[in-house]
Amino acid sequence: PVARKAFESILPQEIAGSVVQVFGETLADVAEYKRCVAEQCDIAIVDQNLSFPGAEVKGTDLIKEILAAGYGGLACVRSANCTDADQREYLECGAHCAIDKDMRWRDMAQLLANAYANHVRRPHTG
Repeated sequence: PVARKAFESILPQEIAGSVVQVFGETLADVAEYKRCVAEQCDIAIVDQNLSFPGAEVKGTDLIKEILAAGYGGLACVRSANCTDADQREYLECGAHCAIDKDMRWRDMAQLLANAYANHVRRPHTG
């Protein structure tokens, strides 16, 4: 809960004009996350390991789902596991970048800004 609250309060301070919606309190939030991403999202960030009572959800699986559903924005995995092998796994699933959970907020904002700028410049096929 602390990380979700921090995202809502700190990220808009670091990225001017951003609107941040945070999901993940319950398993039902997963469906709401996918709906909101499909409707109104430029940058989708998902934790790699989501644990709910009775269910485990992988962020890489969610990224595959949103991309298969036609999401064209920036898709990012946030994880405490960011070795080279982990990052390859995230990119192979379709993520555009990986965010280390230990990364400082300002560095994360810069990573997202750079990744988004590169993403919108890249030609997309669909």
